Amino acid sequence: MGTTTNAAISDASRRTSPATPAVGPFGIVLRALLGVLATFGSYLLMLLVQLIPGMNPQPDAAAGNWGLAVLKQSVPIITIPLLSVVLVALLVRFVDRRPFRVAGLRFDVRAVPALLLGTAISLVVVVPASVLFTRLQLVPASDGFGSQPLWVVIAGTLLLGFGMQGFTEEFIWRGWLTQSVGGSHWRQATVSAVAFGLIHIVSNGGHAVWWQGAIYMTAAGAFGFAAAALYFATGSLWAAVGIHGGLHLATMCAGLLGGGGGWPLEMFQIAAYLLIGVAIMRRLPAASG
Repeated sequence: MGTTTNAAISDASRRTSPATPAVGPFGIVLRALLGVLATFGSYLLMLLVQLIPGMNPQPDAAAGNWGLAVLKQSVPIITIPLLSVVLVALLVRFVDRRPFRVAGLRFDVRAVPALLLGTAISLVVVVPASVLFTRLQLVPASDGFGSQPLWVVIAGTLLLGFGMQGFTEEFIWRGWLTQSVGGSHWRQATVSAVAFGLIHIVSNGGHAVWWQGAIYMTAAGAFGFAAAALYFATGSLWAAVGIHGGLHLATMCAGLLGGGGGWPLEMFQIAAYLLIGVAIMRRLPAASG
């Protein structure tokens, strides 16, 4: 069984982008900055669509017209992953000078299983810990979801978690950046994780204290490392999208079960995602390490 599993992982790792020469420190910094520009640039169309008269979902939500409110929210958000595809195509073409397929965007028989696998991992990591930490009074309980119907909460979570952030960020930071920096899979995973963690200085998780913001950034980096490892092991970028979107879905599920969040939970996530990432990476073929 172990031999079969290792062979499957070896075969899957070869389905990710072909090996590329490792770029130097300047190349890494340049690509990280381009990743930042691509990430924020993906939101450009959304901002423009939101300027269209009548596209504000808030009045409809206040009036209880939830279907129309969700529709008005969804249309601008859908432009984010679509624009990210265009931006990554430009990066691959003019920075890497390679075919678009190296960025890992494939719709094949592995897509759905990989997406579900990644989602399940985040659900297992986050939900029990969130509920337990809240009951132990280590983190405050979630503020809830206000007057929104449950279906609106679920729809919003799936749209934001898997569409706006999961696909967009994984396509840029795991799909494009890893192959662009080149070198071993360990190198690619580490570079993408560090860069991904650093960009979260912009949001810092809403923490008012600097060291809590640093923990949040580290948690994002650890999660990014696990996402890269899962991508390499399965040969499907959808596994990374799943573990990313699954984090948002898990946060929602934990909130519904009385769980919450805070820096102690983020500390746990750092340990859990790093352990998962390292365990997966150690099973990759030695040639990719």
